[in-house]
Amino acid sequence: MQFNVILERRFAKNDAEEVEFLVNVDEEDCVEMAGDNDITIKEMQKVAVEYAIGRFFKQGYVMDAGDRLLVVDIEY
Repeated sequence: MQFNVILERRFAKNDAEEVEFLVNVDEEDCVEMAGDNDITIKEMQKVAVEYAIGRFFKQGYVMDAGDRLLVVDIEY
């Protein structure tokens, strides 16, 4: 399943920028997150956010003291 994860990076100086990531997640990616429970869309969304944050840092974004990263939306 494909998710569009929108993250907002808020800078300490109150500026913000939104960054979007298209992330593919399948049920096999969610086994650890779900544990003994059935895999639901919630677990898939959690994994999609985890993947998007990983890609955020792999693309060279740097966080400074006071910066925050927020999840704005997860679309599927």
